[in-house]
Amino acid sequence: MTSNPTPAPKPGLAAIVLAAGASRRMGRFKPLLDLGGLSVLDRVVGLLQDSGAHPVLVITGNRAEELAPVARGLGALPIHNPAHGEGMFTSIQAGVAALPPGTEAFFLLPVDIPLVRPHTLGRLLAARAGGLGPVLLPSYQGEPGHPPLIDATLAPAIAAWDGSGGLRGFWLANPELTVPVPVADRFVLRDLDTPQQYEGLLAELPGRAVPDREECLALLSQVAGANDELVAHCRAVGAVALALANALNAAGHGLDQRLALAGGLLHDVAKGAPGHAEAGAAMLHDLGYAKVAPLAAAHIDLPEGAPLDEAALVHLADKLVAGSRLVDLDDRFAGKLGAPRLEAEVRAAIMRRRDRARGLVQEVEQTTGRGLDEILAGLDLRLGE
Repeated sequence: MTSNPTPAPKPGLAAIVLAAGASRRMGRFKPLLDLGGLSVLDRVVGLLQDSGAHPVLVITGNRAEELAPVARGLGALPIHNPAHGEGMFTSIQAGVAALPPGTEAFFLLPVDIPLVRPHTLGRLLAARAGGLGPVLLPSYQGEPGHPPLIDATLAPAIAAWDGSGGLRGFWLANPELTVPVPVADRFVLRDLDTPQQYEGLLAELPGRAVPDREECLALLSQVAGANDELVAHCRAVGAVALALANALNAAGHGLDQRLALAGGLLHDVAKGAPGHAEAGAAMLHDLGYAKVAPLAAAHIDLPEGAPLDEAALVHLADKLVAGSRLVDLDDRFAGKLGAPRLEAEVRAAIMRRRDRARGLVQEVEQTTGRGLDEILAGLDLRLGE
């Protein structure tokens, strides 16, 4: 994988990759499929290594003689499961039996769930550090996904399970063990069983660096803890930013509409924190959304001379929305400038933002040949009173 450099292992953390299947539905050997320039196994092992897991055990079965040297080349440890023909749960049992002494917890990830976001593993580790529970299941939109983070004290019980219903059967028989951890990661549910699913993941790879609409909303409400009022505001800013990007692209621009939408939805992700624009940018960067982070950083103040790009659209959209309603730009700033006992420095900053917003509106209208009202007319947002 492209981990560079490999992070230091976290003491007591290991991982098991289930890669013993025959890939019958796929018709090609899944662990060695190319997925955007890396094999599926490479992506999965690298993800786990980057989380600090060591060792990463790759459970082999079908085509073990071919897969084992590849796993070793990735710095993982292949473990052969001679009973792989009896089902996936035998590979889980082989994996837990091979966990080294001193293992405190381990991730368990089928090789055909290859695009889990790194911040999902970080969130599970943080939940474990907070003592949330012995089995932490990443949950996206209420549906449990992969990989669970499992306390190693459960390994003997898992190894002794009769296999009824697989590991899911074990969880169902011991519901007190599992705790869902909300994550903003659609890929925890995205597997790779069929050629159609493979083509679908290939198509999603180029845009993976930007979270989609649902991931943004999950990040806002379930991870960042935004209240309904703030989520409604971010939805509105996202809608305005997207409408502006659509209009400009129709006039020949090449803006990334997904980025404009994500920036609008996430611009206030750290609202309430000191310096929330910078704090939000730092949060997004840490989550791996380096392309979105600058949009959050610039939503309050846009640098002079900045181009009419996605960040400028989010900046303007935020000025055009109060709460979850469209507002007239002049009315909005008149209200701010009319506040009593306004310090000169604050007044100057408000006027600078007003003039910058006016300039952006003018630039949008000149570029598109359309008025702002016309561009935003199709939105389900009413002009505020």
